Amino acid sequence: NGASSSSDIYKQMMRKQGIKSMFCGLDSQLMRDGPFYAVFFGGYELFCYSFRQMIPSIPDEVNYFLSGGFAGMLSWTVAMPFDVPKTNVQARWDTKVVGSYFPEMARIIRERGIRGLYNGLGPTLIRAFPANAALFLGVESGKKFFDEVM
Repeated sequence: NGASSSSDIYKQMMRKQGIKSMFCGLDSQLMRDGPFYAVFFGGYELFCYSFRQMIPSIPDEVNYFLSGGFAGMLSWTVAMPFDVPKTNVQARWDTKVVGSYFPEMARIIRERGIRGLYNGLGPTLIRAFPANAALFLGVESGKKFFDEVM
């Protein structure tokens, strides 16, 4: 039927590459996550500060929501060229633990140009705003709640 359970996939991975299959594409993950999280958290703080400066009366919850949404969109825009090759590398069976990322990035650029590194950016940005707006609003509201309770 073609469908496999997660345990079937795990067994296939162990047969093909052993324990190292659990770490394939590690360099790819780090290449994407470094820029993403630097821009994500730094951008969030900058957006919060900027909204507070431009609109001093902005309610905290609105500030958190907007800042989180825009930080998510900005971070995905910056990280997308790192994410596309990461996804390709981690979806293949022949991936090395380290060393497949830059050849994959070069292949994408050679075959599709720089724009190829931004495949899927539109849907990602549409998802990024509400997901990250809700994330930061929830985190900040949770912090406020626990600060008041404890």
